[in-house]
Amino acid sequence: MKLVTSIACLTCLISLCGTARAAEPDYQKFYRQGVEANKQGKLDQAISYYSQAIALKPKTAPLYFVRGRAYKQHGDLDKAIADLTHAIALKADYAEAYNNRGVAYIGKKLAKNAQADFKKACELGSKEGCANAQKLAAIRK
Repeated sequence: MKLVTSIACLTCLISLCGTARAAEPDYQKFYRQGVEANKQGKLDQAISYYSQAIALKPKTAPLYFVRGRAYKQHGDLDKAIADLTHAIALKADYAEAYNNRGVAYIGKKLAKNAQADFKKACELGSKEGCANAQKLAAIRK
């Protein structure tokens, strides 16, 4: 009798775990929806989708990068800088995040911060970071 009860409990547990996994939202779905909303210029919606993806995969640097870029496009530079900084904290060699954060710093009129980020992006192999560093250096002369 104990064996039958144990098997029944185990079967129930396996069933519950399988159901929980099946019901768990897929962060990639939210990411893709965010990308599509961003392409359509629906930045608030894109940010919402990216936030949902981040809630499911909070240690994923590219998710903070895309949301930070969307915040930058939206004009919310403080949130953009925060997200891009978080992406860099998760992935120290994230050249695109340095470059985009540099652009956000330009928007905040923080040229020294921007120059440092463009230089780092360039060092990490970003052609756009190198070009931005050169442009900013020329303007600052």
